[in-house]
Amino acid sequence: MQPDYLCVFSGNHIDFLNVIDSLGKININPIIKNESESARLAGFGVISDKKTIYVHRDEYVKAEVLIKTILQ
Repeated sequence: MQPDYLCVFSGNHIDFLNVIDSLGKININPIIKNESESARLAGFGVISDKKTIYVHRDEYVKAEVLIKTILQ
């Protein structure tokens, strides 16, 4: 991952969808890393439902506050 992007969330699919939707509402366009989907597309199998969301360094604080509010 590029050094200008920071991880703001890593977790299950349900929380992941909620976070993505909420970030979109405040005009933050995250980068999504889904290892199981990448492995599936490459023809490998991964037993993991973990998804990771990255945002640009300039939007990190705003995203972090939002995510803490959502997941409480």
